[in-house]
Amino acid sequence: ERYPARHDVHEALLARGAERIPVVVKRIRRDFRQPDGNTRAERATRVARHLLANGIDTPEPLGLEVTPDESVLVVRKVEGAVQVRAFFQWRDDPGREPPAVGAPFDEIVTALARLARRLHDTGVFFRDFTDGNVLVTQGREGPRLWLVDLDRARIRRGPLGTFNRLRDLARPGLNRVEDRKLLLRTYFAPAPVPAAVWGLHAALRRRILAWNRLKRVLRPWRR
Repeated sequence: ERYPARHDVHEALLARGAERIPVVVKRIRRDFRQPDGNTRAERATRVARHLLANGIDTPEPLGLEVTPDESVLVVRKVEGAVQVRAFFQWRDDPGREPPAVGAPFDEIVTALARLARRLHDTGVFFRDFTDGNVLVTQGREGPRLWLVDLDRARIRRGPLGTFNRLRDLARPGLNRVEDRKLLLRTYFAPAPVPAAVWGLHAALRRRILAWNRLKRVLRPWRR
């Protein structure tokens, strides 16, 4: 099965002895910004190992190949997952069919905020913390969130500063003010949300929405 994307992304089965492992294969074109050792697939692998070492869920990297033209990453497929986007769309349009993973919407937002806080405290600036890059599965004690498409993420030496934290937190497609407030209050808990954060978060969100509109116009040329 192939996914619609700028890069070649598809599902496959990886043979390991008699075992057949469902995987996702991502082939990423290389350019001058991706020298050997720092291709996008290699960066994604490093970030994945960092996340897993810190107890943050992401698909296990199983293979990596780098050629002069592309880098190829193979990760274990997360079975039974839906994108967090499905919950946001259902929130905006309750007439839609509900997500296949059952969970209260507030619980999803709370889990997303806690995931972001753990991510940032371990020094990871995700840079693409969007609705399509967070998967949700049904865990034993509630929704379980997974981060995917890690090739744009960066690992810092210490916890992130406030500005980069908010750059990530402005990306999820929460269209209702009360949902964005829940995200920020959960993220900063048990401390109150700093007063300056509300305005900065709103400004960053407006900027991201404007850029997304421009990207839709430019998409035929960007491909």
